Amino acid sequence: MIKTAFTCNALRLRHFFRFLWVWVNTCKSGKLTQLCKEETSQFFGISPDSVFLFGSARMGLYSLLMSEKKEGRDEVIVAGYTCVVVTNAIKYADMKAVYIDVEEENLNIDPALLREAISDKTSAIIFTHNYGITCEYIVDFKKEFPEILIIEDAAHTFGSVTKDGQLAGTLGDASFFSMEYSKPITSGMGGIIIVNEAGLRGRLESCYEGLPYYPKMTRLRILASLKIHLFSSSRYNAFLKRWMAGFLYVTGLLYKSPAMELQGEMPGHYPVKLSPYFAYLAYLQIREIGAINEKKDRLCQSYFNTLKDIPGIKQYYSSDYNFVRYPVLFERNITGEKILAIKDDLKRSGIVPGEWFNDVVHPKGSYRYCYIDGSCPVGESVTGRMINFPVTVHKQLNQRDLNRIRQIFVKHLAE
Repeated sequence: MIKTAFTCNALRLRHFFRFLWVWVNTCKSGKLTQLCKEETSQFFGISPDSVFLFGSARMGLYSLLMSEKKEGRDEVIVAGYTCVVVTNAIKYADMKAVYIDVEEENLNIDPALLREAISDKTSAIIFTHNYGITCEYIVDFKKEFPEILIIEDAAHTFGSVTKDGQLAGTLGDASFFSMEYSKPITSGMGGIIIVNEAGLRGRLESCYEGLPYYPKMTRLRILASLKIHLFSSSRYNAFLKRWMAGFLYVTGLLYKSPAMELQGEMPGHYPVKLSPYFAYLAYLQIREIGAINEKKDRLCQSYFNTLKDIPGIKQYYSSDYNFVRYPVLFERNITGEKILAIKDDLKRSGIVPGEWFNDVVHPKGSYRYCYIDGSCPVGESVTGRMINFPVTVHKQLNQRDLNRIRQIFVKHLAE
């Protein structure tokens, strides 16, 4: 039986049923959006006016870049260990992506290489908090380069903090959080944009207000797919996901990111605002985010304790991090054959590990806008040595499963 799933990491059935009750009783939509904005602002200690809700985080990033375009400044610096939807947003804004390699120590952009790459053409820098590992030097760059838009890619976290206690998402001029099915909180699709700089806030507001929502049929497909992801998030139902998704595919109700987007083409309905009802679904999770993150942290501690002292791997656990998945990196001396054997043994035990990111522009095979092979050797190396485990509020792995994970790692790495 498959025991692992990587979706609906904070969403529970009670949230979904509450959401359906509100949908059926047609509460005032403006109130639902405001609830989400206020709960978000309370968590981050900011004004509700700083919060914008988009149909996806990538759409929010695109809108930020479009709001800040300046003649002669058309380069956006991004980590060479990212997702295709991030680099696509740069492409859609008719700007150039400049890739900077990451540090293996923290999987975030290398500050020394970054400083060398900044030029008069640099319009924005996108700092990632990959997996939820906080990027610690954002504020330093913001102070040093006030003319450059500093954006935080916080798609992998909702609660990570720096060593001095600052929340990821409040460090730069703006930040974006993803609420796609596999992220720390989910509304099916969706994104939260936080704008900390007053001038940028006004420019974004001017284009945001006129945006439409997703069409009704798209919203129905997102909702149907979300239900399948939620139902299959438990260890007891994860094996059903394939069959349920197949049913939605046959009936035309399965929602997936458009294939054209993976190839760098702008899809339809881009950008859009988040539907108020989906905003309410996010609100239900955000208002419980403290308890949700505590439960996830206990699971991450279990992973850390399960794998500690095993040679040949690197863990990144810290209680400061709110992980989207728990990353485990194999050291460079571990052969690809051993890594593959570990993955195969895990799968035979019903524990299917994740492979984020499997390319410097994830997923492998998607459009690598402006990327030159070999330009980010650390990022390229890490993609072949990384696996991850789910971080969720749902019951998936028990102690016997964790013991089995350790046995498999020890079998192949402690020889």
